[in-house]
Amino acid sequence: MITQCGLRPEDRPLIAALLESVPAFTDDERAVALELVDVQLSQPPSDAYGYRFVLSFQGAPGGDGAPRLLGYLCYGRTPMTQSTYDLYWIATSPDFARSGVARGLVSTMESEIAREGGGLVRVETGSREGHGAAVRFYDAVQFTRAAVIADFYAPGDDLMIYTKRVAPARASAAPAAGEAAGARGDTFAPGEPALYDAAFSYRDYAAERDFLLACARRFGARPVQRVLSWACGPARHLEAFAELGVRCAGADGSAAMIAYAERAACARGAGGGIRFSCAELDERPDVAPVDLSFVPLSAIHQLATPAALERHLRLAASLLLPGGVHVIEATHPADLTPSGVNRTEWTELRGEQSIDARFRIYHERSTPDRVVPVTLEVVCSVRRNGGAPRELSSIRQEATWYVPDLAGWRRVAERVPELSLVATLGDFNVDVPFEHAAAWRLILVLKRL
Repeated sequence: MITQCGLRPEDRPLIAALLESVPAFTDDERAVALELVDVQLSQPPSDAYGYRFVLSFQGAPGGDGAPRLLGYLCYGRTPMTQSTYDLYWIATSPDFARSGVARGLVSTMESEIAREGGGLVRVETGSREGHGAAVRFYDAVQFTRAAVIADFYAPGDDLMIYTKRVAPARASAAPAAGEAAGARGDTFAPGEPALYDAAFSYRDYAAERDFLLACARRFGARPVQRVLSWACGPARHLEAFAELGVRCAGADGSAAMIAYAERAACARGAGGGIRFSCAELDERPDVAPVDLSFVPLSAIHQLATPAALERHLRLAASLLLPGGVHVIEATHPADLTPSGVNRTEWTELRGEQSIDARFRIYHERSTPDRVVPVTLEVVCSVRRNGGAPRELSSIRQEATWYVPDLAGWRRVAERVPELSLVATLGDFNVDVPFEHAAAWRLILVLKRL
């Protein structure tokens, strides 16, 4: 289990050891990083300015056993600005590179900044070879390269300044207890993971679990004893598997979503059968090999290039046992056309509360390479005594999707020889092929050879 916490005095030697393990850092850089730790420990800020730390551990600090420091982040308000923040330092253990730890730290920082009203985040890094991974990371988490000062640190080592805007939170997130109350139908102001969970509660997760098991029986060659859900979100599919005694693993790129899924699963008695790992679709989660894996709810389209899809398939192959299957629930290629289903709206009612969701694919803005912008908006409101609805909280997600046609999927799959594309289905039914007139999804089934 990955947990996050603030800085404590006993964490200083752990941070020092972590910095020593990162070969990209120079001795001067390590000294500066520890200086910020010492300042925070010796002189905690009395106002909104100062250094703030987020530490990520494997295991819970203060619990049984020795938790392992996976990474940490230091940020703070920029003096003499209204709402600008500096990301001063971020470091992760080389053993957990590309495991989602750094993304989780940045996500937590952005959530805290959003709760304070949002603003601009600035980060500076060098261009020398050792900082190449940092440059790629800031690009990946959607920071914008705002300026470059040539030869700033040394000849050939430029200063690179990245920025990112964080929107203010529309409503403060409720605590875990409030989220649990909302699951019982009481009034609550859900945070983003809980609101996302509520919006998609109309799905028949038990039926979709049975479909996935049918795929394994029809197209695979091994019994299903362990499953992995990529982009697992609130992990409702995994809870359905856990009900059957199947051992489960869930991976998601959002540390906040993982934390919510763990709490929700434990509250419903399924927590002991699910192991979670913070990892994006093109990052390797910390899980054992499985018999069945899957990517639900069109999440695969977050990978915006054929190369990213290929990386995902190679990772999926590496985590599947021979004869296991990997199932991808993708958007129907026709939804990038005017005749496709590119706008959907739905409502979930919970007592006095209404959860209204709108999803749109902007097909008119799709590129020849089948890259298209999409938006998801979810609003939770309450209406009492016949009065006007009052908004409690909302989320708006904007993304760019890559939606291949079937030929594009085949080209990507052919570049991963460990997998064979054994079926293309058009519904949650193993007897409905993609070519069927009633097909409304593209569900790909790949077998590990």
